[in-house]
Amino acid sequence: MAISTAISGAHAILLTTQLCATGNVVHLPLLHTQFPSYLPLERLLRIILTFLPESIEPQAYTSVLQELVSGSSIEPSAGDVDFSAVKDLPETIARKRVRKLRLLPLRHPDDEDSEPSDLLTQFLIHRSHRIDSETGLQPLILDLLLPFYQCSSTVRTWLISSILPLLRLNYEYYPSQDETFSLNTLESMDDATAINVLLSMTSPRNDKMDIAKNLRGLVGAWIYGSNRTKRRRLNENASQSAISLPQDSHRPKTTTGAIWQQVNEWLLSHSLVEHDTAVNAFVHWDGPEDVDLGGYGEENQQPTQDELAEMRTRYGQSGFAVVYANPDTSSSSLEDSMQIVTRVAQLLNLQDSLFVVCKDSALPSVMFDAGEIPSTSRVSLLQNALLLSSNPLTQPSASSVSFLSALLLSLQVLHELGVSIPCRQAANLCLHSTEDMQLAELRSTVSSIAKQATPGRDWKKVREQLLWLRDWQAKQPEQNVDRPSCHGLFWKVSRHTVETEVLRALLEAKEYHLAVDIYTRSDPPPLEPDQVEEAVQDAIFAAYDNASNGNRTRGGMKRAYEILQAFQPHFPTSVTLKQIQALIAATHALSFYSLTLQHGVPFQPVSIRVHHDPLSLIEKVLDQNPKSYTKLDDLLSIGRNLVEAGLPTGSSEDHESHFGATPSTSREDAVVTAERRVMSLAISSALSSNDFGTAYSYILTRLTPPSLLPTASPLTNPNVKDDISWRAVYNAGRYRAPVSTPEPSLQAQITQLSQRMELLSLALTLVPYPDPLPEILGAWRRCDEEMNVLRAQESAEEEIWDAKGDSLTTLPGGFGPTDTEQDAFDTKQQHARRVRAQRHRSHLEDAPMGLFEVARGAALALQKNAFPLRSAASAAASPDEMTPSSRARESHEESSPQSQEGRVRKRDVVSNMVTGGLASGIGWVLGAQPVNRS
Repeated sequence: MAISTAISGAHAILLTTQLCATGNVVHLPLLHTQFPSYLPLERLLRIILTFLPESIEPQAYTSVLQELVSGSSIEPSAGDVDFSAVKDLPETIARKRVRKLRLLPLRHPDDEDSEPSDLLTQFLIHRSHRIDSETGLQPLILDLLLPFYQCSSTVRTWLISSILPLLRLNYEYYPSQDETFSLNTLESMDDATAINVLLSMTSPRNDKMDIAKNLRGLVGAWIYGSNRTKRRRLNENASQSAISLPQDSHRPKTTTGAIWQQVNEWLLSHSLVEHDTAVNAFVHWDGPEDVDLGGYGEENQQPTQDELAEMRTRYGQSGFAVVYANPDTSSSSLEDSMQIVTRVAQLLNLQDSLFVVCKDSALPSVMFDAGEIPSTSRVSLLQNALLLSSNPLTQPSASSVSFLSALLLSLQVLHELGVSIPCRQAANLCLHSTEDMQLAELRSTVSSIAKQATPGRDWKKVREQLLWLRDWQAKQPEQNVDRPSCHGLFWKVSRHTVETEVLRALLEAKEYHLAVDIYTRSDPPPLEPDQVEEAVQDAIFAAYDNASNGNRTRGGMKRAYEILQAFQPHFPTSVTLKQIQALIAATHALSFYSLTLQHGVPFQPVSIRVHHDPLSLIEKVLDQNPKSYTKLDDLLSIGRNLVEAGLPTGSSEDHESHFGATPSTSREDAVVTAERRVMSLAISSALSSNDFGTAYSYILTRLTPPSLLPTASPLTNPNVKDDISWRAVYNAGRYRAPVSTPEPSLQAQITQLSQRMELLSLALTLVPYPDPLPEILGAWRRCDEEMNVLRAQESAEEEIWDAKGDSLTTLPGGFGPTDTEQDAFDTKQQHARRVRAQRHRSHLEDAPMGLFEVARGAALALQKNAFPLRSAASAAASPDEMTPSSRARESHEESSPQSQEGRVRKRDVVSNMVTGGLASGIGWVLGAQPVNRS
């Protein structure tokens, strides 16, 4: 009996729902055949979708689905179907229950890819979503789809682009993750979100192959469905809400290429956060053609060769972009960058343009056609420009591969030298820097190398590496050979400049002997002698100016002195090095004195070089170091060296002098002037210390004019105007000893006052112009008045003493004189007093020599007493050679009664001459005539 005659259509619908609910679906094709109007395919699929439990294995009903879809005929057999559960229901009740059934729609709400007529596809997609949402048993979805994917391109695409990444994500690649991805979650992602999520997945052990697996098995499969309708809608919505950026004028032509470009952008941006991940991607993944579709893809749906070539090129460009954008300067990061460039070159068959050097190998000569690389700007190295197809720096080509590999090789050399810079900075330095900027970077690099110098370093190799960095050439070409642009980090800097910086680095690293060998003994020499001398001078001054102690056996001064000792023998005629030698000698001598400048700042060698008047430092030395004036020879040597060093001496004509320059006045004259100044400072310091004796001896031995000395002295060179010595002598002549207890003896006071008068007389001789004469004579007159008082006091004491000696009554046991003897003695004493008074009045009435004759007389007196041998020699001179004043003095000396008794006292001679000079001056004004003194 046919089943259609046993039950009605309403009963058949209820029976179908009951069979699906119990999982017994094998009779569904029979019911479909017996009740085609009540159980059409669409309604039957909806009943299965609604009532068949999702946990049932798909193998239990996939064959039934195939039969339903294929429409294969089945012989009716009522005995095979158990319809007892519904046969007793009245028809009205059966219809009422049918009306109450709520069947799920065959099409899933998010299904935008299946055709309306493709009922099976709609069922499979919806059923897959139901399995995922109700049970989470995602492997059942694959079992459900496998029997049908080959019959439907939509199912195939959906399987590869959604189900395959989902299963790999949750079950194959990362099964230990805390939360699994649902099908709805994955399906709701746009391309950019999916790429970011899928590529960010990592295993707990952080395997370096994770990124390659993600690209090959997750993203590759995901991009297979790039043309799905739903994907396009999601991407459009995402692009509308995203910030628009400048787009490449040459965007990928296909949707697949555009999505792969998003992968490239992700690799670039993510490399700034996790550089190792990006490196592993380029090392272990072969690009967009290296995808794993699980064997479900179709050959005829693969991209064309042109499309693959374009995607491969853009992938290689992203590798170069990662290298340029990498800010890490470590050695491992540099090796990773070289691996990326090598890998990209292999993928694009550009290995011949690579410049790779193994460790400890010789540096190669880099030659390539730069093409459009020199025309780039700094904008080309910005992150948003690195992936532009029009960027010649990152667009894979023979030029870009050669240039980038040479840059990385340069960075390796710099890293070996102890200097690390990012690749982007190196590119900017080579392409977009001026000569001054490259020179500044070169100096910074060389300075850093010198500061990090370690003992035993091979500086010859360092020099070769620095020269290679300039032009990337192993053998240095001739100077007049045209060099290609953009070849070398410092290609705009001349080779002489690089050699100069290398020389300075050698000097800073204390490699003096090597520097001498390379730059003074090489044939041909790398630098001209004047260039070497200038570099040596700069190095010495750099060490000198940075020294904190002036002692040449310590610190910077020691370095400066060692450099000078190493190179001076090779430049014997160098004026500059001789000046430096004098400067170091003066600084070394000053270091033995305590010297503090203004505001408590201790003395440093650079203070000498920057001081407008270095000789004034000697004055500070004398002020801050007690008894330092006694080291006169040392101070004079310092002064001479300061002048020999070419430093300004404080005089107006020396303001323009400097090292290596020739001042307007001769250096010998400047030395004499400096010595006089130092002498004057020493005398002033001695007087400030109340050491008049030292000051007096310095004047007699050092400042006596040439006419009074047996031999000439540099300090008294008559060819050099002297406006210093007479001031020192005059100040010494005005010196007054401080009041002391006990008071010095009368004889000591007379002796010192006599010395002061001698100094004032010498000041008259030394003064170069007449203006100060009245002041000097006034000081001398006051001294003379003091001397008269002291002499009178001395005479009074002598008379008292004589009176005591002549008094016989004072002798024990003696007898007093007789009246006659007493009268004779008194008469003799009165006569002596009248003689002295008459002599004094005659001196006041005389009109002696003029003002300048007074000075000459004083000098002659000083000559006779201070230098008797010269006095004897001058006495033997012929009368014809004497001046009138000399003859007058000679006749005066011959006619003087005291000349026959012995040597004339200096005080008397000078006193008579100066006093007479003053009187003569007054008498000349009054018109009086000189009177010969008898």
